Amino acid sequence: MPVAMDWDTPERKIIRVTFLGEWDVDDIHRMITKRNSMMECVNHPVHQILDMTDSTSSPSNLLSVTGRAELPPNKMGSVVVVVNASNYIKSVARIMRRLSPRLFEHIYSVDSIEEAYAKITEVCGQPV
Repeated sequence: MPVAMDWDTPERKIIRVTFLGEWDVDDIHRMITKRNSMMECVNHPVHQILDMTDSTSSPSNLLSVTGRAELPPNKMGSVVVVVNASNYIKSVARIMRRLSPRLFEHIYSVDSIEEAYAKITEVCGQPV
């Protein structure tokens, strides 16, 4: 499976998404559907760590999922941290931020899972 996701903490405060090898926008659509379902099961903000370390390619039509990326209505305040994003992924994130600044204002790029946790703690002002 090119995109795997699960709760990263027992408290269900972080969803970890791992990209493996080649993946496409259909994988992203499935990921968004599952993410929304997972977030609906809890009554607190849920952050996301997208680990691209083992990703070998990215779909050229990635911007087409921008309209579906919105969080469930009661789940604002989520921080998204991308680990080891390629230059292409970083460029797509910048474009998404310009297209929908409110939706994509809390997307960050780091080089390790440890840095991802530190970024979430920094942005939220408390450990997760």
